[in-house]
Amino acid sequence: MPTAPGFVQFADNKLVGTFDVDGSPRHIAVDVKPSNLSLECDNVTLTYDNVAQLLGNCVWTGTAGKDDLNMDFKGGVSISGRLTAPRSSIRVRGAGAWSTVEVVLPPPPASSANVTQDNPTQSQDACECDVKVEREKLLLESGHPIIACAFA
Repeated sequence: MPTAPGFVQFADNKLVGTFDVDGSPRHIAVDVKPSNLSLECDNVTLTYDNVAQLLGNCVWTGTAGKDDLNMDFKGGVSISGRLTAPRSSIRVRGAGAWSTVEVVLPPPPASSANVTQDNPTQSQDACECDVKVEREKLLLESGHPIIACAFA
């Protein structure tokens, strides 16, 4: 079975991850139950049978143990690795989508001590790119797999 290195992060009721599959990035964005998880693994291993398993919808169950994460996906894919910080062991589950488009978790809410204003000189190109990224996020969240996305 082929393997690929990567990382995952749980926050805001989501798990997002990125893996280097034969030199190409593959991303995952799934809903997580229980929804109050906040953890990450900087060094996880994705195990799969073929790349076709890494596109489209997915369902998984797993364990966020004291020191490790183990996720088993319907269809034979798995993710395992060490947590960056120890925690109590908990069973986790979820559903979502694999894609070639990266999904980035929103930053945590800013406290009043470190609130910054947006850059008023942000270029039109950057604004258009932000709109495209938000559109792709909405498609992923609604369960529509995205095969590829390119920005000029």
